[in-house]
Amino acid sequence: MRLIEHRRILQSADASFVCRTDLPFSAPLHYHDEYELIYVASGRGIEFVDSGFAPYEAGSLTLIGGNTPHLHLCDRTQPAAASCEILYFSPRLFPAEMEHIPEYRTVHALLSRSLCGIRFTSERDIAEAVSRMGRLPEASGVARLLGLIELLDRLGSTPETFCLSPGDPFRQAPCGVDEPLRQIESFLYAHFRRRITLEEVAAQVGLTPTSLCRYFRKRTGRTLFRFLSEIRVSQACRLLARPDLTVAQAAAEAGFFNLSHFNKQFRSLIRQTPTEYRRRLGIM
Repeated sequence: MRLIEHRRILQSADASFVCRTDLPFSAPLHYHDEYELIYVASGRGIEFVDSGFAPYEAGSLTLIGGNTPHLHLCDRTQPAAASCEILYFSPRLFPAEMEHIPEYRTVHALLSRSLCGIRFTSERDIAEAVSRMGRLPEASGVARLLGLIELLDRLGSTPETFCLSPGDPFRQAPCGVDEPLRQIESFLYAHFRRRITLEEVAAQVGLTPTSLCRYFRKRTGRTLFRFLSEIRVSQACRLLARPDLTVAQAAAEAGFFNLSHFNKQFRSLIRQTPTEYRRRLGIM
C-alpha cells in the first residue's frame, strides 16, 4: 500500500503555471514536481510538510517545494468550510545555476528553503502576495512570467517566516520519482507501521547498508531512522486529532511498539507530550 501519492498538475497549453481559487483541501499525502504557493481562504487545521507540521487558519500562506510530501488535515468540526487558493509553478521556469546570477539569488534562496515548507507570518506581506497572485492570470506573455518572479523576489526578501519541517533543507536538489532518495522515502511511508530493518531498505535501492546510511545522511542531513521516527510522529499527530483513539492506540497505529519510546520520540520532536498536544487541539 502506497501512502504517498505522486500527482500531475495539469495546465493549459498556453500557460507556464497554474493559478486556482476556491479549492477544497484534499487529505491524501502527496507530492508533485511543481512548487506550490498555497493561501488558506477559509477553514483551519494542521499542515504537514515532509516530516514537519504547523496549524493553519484562514490567512495562512505557505510555499512548498517541488517533490516535497505534504497534506492538509482539516479541523474535524468544519471540513466543508475549508478552501484555498493555489499557485503551482514548474522549476523549469528558472535558469540553470541561477544561484550564480545576482538578480536571481533571492529567488533561488527562497526556492531552496521551500523544500522545508516556508510559512509567511507578516500580514502585510501575505496581503501583497495574495494580491499579486490574483493579478497573474490577467497578465500575458513575458509580463506574466515577470509577475511571478517579482512575487517570489518579494517573498524571498521578507524575514518574517519559519520552516515547517525541522532543520535546514539539506537536499542538494529536488529529487525525481525514480531517484534512490524518493524510492527510500516512498518505502518508508508505505511500511512505517511495521518494524523496518536497514538491510531491507538498502535492498530496495541496491545499496549496502553502509552506503545507504552515507547516502541518506548526505541527501537529507539526518539518519534514516531519525527520518522514520519523524514520519511516525507526524502520522501520530494526525491520529491524535481523532477523539475515538487513545494515545496508546495512536502510537501503535503510527508504528511505535513501545509506549514509553513513543512518548520520548514525540517529546523530542514536538517539544510537548502527546497529552499536551491533544489538549492544544481541544481533544481531551
